[in-house]
Amino acid sequence: MIVKNWMRKNPETISSDLSAKEAMQLFEEKRVPFMAVVDNNKFRGLLARRDLREAASWAISTQDIYEVQFFNERLKVKDVMVRKPVTLTVNDTVETAIQKGKQFGRNFLPVMDGDKLVGSLSNRDFTRALSRLLGEDQALHGVSIELTEDPKMTIRKILEDIFMMGIEIKGLFTLKDADSGKDRLIIRFEAKCFKRIVSLIEEKGYNLVEVVKHENKV
Repeated sequence: MIVKNWMRKNPETISSDLSAKEAMQLFEEKRVPFMAVVDNNKFRGLLARRDLREAASWAISTQDIYEVQFFNERLKVKDVMVRKPVTLTVNDTVETAIQKGKQFGRNFLPVMDGDKLVGSLSNRDFTRALSRLLGEDQALHGVSIELTEDPKMTIRKILEDIFMMGIEIKGLFTLKDADSGKDRLIIRFEAKCFKRIVSLIEEKGYNLVEVVKHENKV
């Protein structure tokens, strides 16, 4: 999975010379947690709505009219933004994005193509990607089968059995359970007679650890 295929293109941007007050208004209008700071098509930094709110809260808490006036009239985006933030390149892997997010405590990463800002990747995008992987937009059913060391429990054997049940598989991947350490085969599929399919899988002796029935399906 490559960043350029999963990133959000044309991210919201803001000028470094905009006042903090104007920036707050823009954040409320755009309803985004972060904006890239761009001047004359050059990426300058990153601004978080949270940082603006903290600056505003501090100015108000001082009960000093001059501090409030400074925030409203003189404080600029360039005074609050993060300069040289952690970034990704279009050819980075999504795995790299996750590692950088965890390492630096970031849930929003600008994506660069050379020195040009071309997109962004955030927790929202990871959620959207997970939804696509799980087939949420296709209203797919799902099962998770625990894999054992039994040679008769190979992925190939499981799939052969499932294909014989008339299931149309739309998604397939494995995932290690964090508690047991055992691998699970996760299958997303379309099929009529959902309950009957689940019963047939259980009759084959497979350990179903999760069963997901999409209510829009028969």
